[in-house]
Amino acid sequence: MVFIRAELILPASILLILSLIPAGTGLQCHQCSSYTDVNCDDPFYFEDTPDQPKTNEYLKDCPNDNKEYFCRKIYQNVRGDERVIRSCGWERNEKECYATVLEEYNTYVCQCDTDGCNGASMFSISSMAVVSALVLAFVMQ
Repeated sequence: MVFIRAELILPASILLILSLIPAGTGLQCHQCSSYTDVNCDDPFYFEDTPDQPKTNEYLKDCPNDNKEYFCRKIYQNVRGDERVIRSCGWERNEKECYATVLEEYNTYVCQCDTDGCNGASMFSISSMAVVSALVLAFVMQ
């Protein structure tokens, strides 16, 4: 028979209760690529429910490795092959949205800081920026 000393019961009970409380998780972002996941592409939301994504299967915790994460969405056009990549990022750009125009591929990236915020359609946010980037890429060829 095991006896527990009376002065250890309270600290042991507190430790047990604290161990049952789930640890807080960090930021959750949609993490997928339309290249491999058809549901990752835009539109990501149903037309009649614009505040609810078609699926939450891609909503996952960002890594817990002491980096300061944010959510990002990347529209990428590689030689005419368009894709959307949603992920966690840690190297922040000074601009909330920015474009990269190169000879063979163009990207348009937006970053945000709330759970699931990279599900939004960036085209509704700034379609003019995407069109401008594509026109600039065409002119530079």
